[in-house]
Amino acid sequence: MAFTTAQRAFLQAGALLFLLGLAQGAFIQAFANPRMALSAHLTAVQSGMALMIAGIAWSAAALNAIPARIARLSIVIGMYGLWIGLTMAAATGASRGLPMAGAGHGAAAATEALVSSLILASSALMTIGWALFVIGLIRRESA
Repeated sequence: MAFTTAQRAFLQAGALLFLLGLAQGAFIQAFANPRMALSAHLTAVQSGMALMIAGIAWSAAALNAIPARIARLSIVIGMYGLWIGLTMAAATGASRGLPMAGAGHGAAAATEALVSSLILASSALMTIGWALFVIGLIRRESA
């Protein structure tokens, strides 16, 4: 099966994130907040798989060049950003952004603000990207 450049980029980004998540899983207990590290590990593995699935399915979406680029970048940057934010929270003990996984932990105000901002911005980017992708899938179906 021949993949487009965009599909290969998704597949590569997903495979790398999956690998990073697997590696992180071996060090969960070494983090200041192991529960948050487990969340980061699972996020990386699941997001890596989602990116690879998006790469395979990308050609099924009918998006113009600019929305397609926005969708691709938003999805990839958002998923990596969320993993980085969760990993930072696990390493520093930051918990304001995710109080359930961070229960009993805390960090300096600046660290809390940085981690919370990264998690929020990444979540927003992912939502925008996936929404565009779904719109493209729906448009293709109705065409």
